[in-house]
Amino acid sequence: MPKLRRQSNRRSHASLLGHTSSPWLARARPRLAPEATDAAQRRQAEIEQDLRLARDIQQGLLLEAVPHLPGWEISAISIPARDLGGDLYDFLPLADGWHGIMIGDVSGKGLPAALRMAVARTVFRQAARRDEAPGPTLAATNAGIITEIPQGMVTMLYAKLNTRHGELRIANAGHNYPVLLNGQVSELELSGLPLGVDDESAYREASACIEPGDIVVLYTDGVVEAGSPDGQLYSYARLEQMLQANAHLKPRALMAVLLHDLRAWNGSAQADDITMVIIRRRLARAGDELRSSAEDVLGPARAAELWAAAELPAPDAPAELWAARLPSIVGLAQGRFGRGLARELNAQLRLALEEYR
Repeated sequence: MPKLRRQSNRRSHASLLGHTSSPWLARARPRLAPEATDAAQRRQAEIEQDLRLARDIQQGLLLEAVPHLPGWEISAISIPARDLGGDLYDFLPLADGWHGIMIGDVSGKGLPAALRMAVARTVFRQAARRDEAPGPTLAATNAGIITEIPQGMVTMLYAKLNTRHGELRIANAGHNYPVLLNGQVSELELSGLPLGVDDESAYREASACIEPGDIVVLYTDGVVEAGSPDGQLYSYARLEQMLQANAHLKPRALMAVLLHDLRAWNGSAQADDITMVIIRRRLARAGDELRSSAEDVLGPARAAELWAAAELPAPDAPAELWAARLPSIVGLAQGRFGRGLARELNAQLRLALEEYR
């Protein structure tokens, strides 16, 4: 095989040249002028600054989208694996007490995915503002994505929530199933093709009733596919176990627990964007909701101890009566559990009580 031998010889010769210590060869190698090096470093710094700015804008758009819905609690977070992410979520106020909730995942990572994400969000908003059912809304979004992102694919789940009655209607375009916590943990199973695959895709719908105290968890595949250092996936089974063990927590506290467990699992080596939206319907009676807030801060056992020791109004008493008793509740908590927990308890009780005034 003469041809192969000649190639091998050339590689060997090049390898020898690359490792020689000859002063002549060292002088012969081109070197960048100091001015060129400085310019390259400045350009790199500018690129990094632009990426940080773009990330701040992207995160700002996501955070601003999270609404305040009377009678409901919502926590949402999106953590990109790189400077920019391809996950998205959105909320839209609709007519007659309805609210639109979307979560999605754009194919790819980094800047290309972020650009597709911005286009997908715009296309979705245009479709959702027609205030149609979730299925037709996803179908219209699919048509727009095929036109605007010809080489991209998006998984997306769209839900319409009646904030007055708790009715939830969903359609799913290839996204992870939503999870309902209502005394047990169950998935709302509904499948469909991802957006951008077939311009004639139609999307079926399903519905559920969200009762007071129930929680709905939406997430992207970066959660269940998070890898451990030894290559094990986080998996839906582990997510279900975590949700079952912490179903008593409010959205903010529940999300903190999940993120802590994910970080411990992947060893800070995040390979994919992680996005979660957690929605909870508040309890009907102010006293029950305040007890739930105390369990968030203190834990169930210490909250039960505090509630047994305090002189409390009836659970269905007006918010004004509960507001009058807050100083004594917080003072009792400080004496038993310390100033730090008492301060946090005071903040959370007052925040929850505002919903019942």
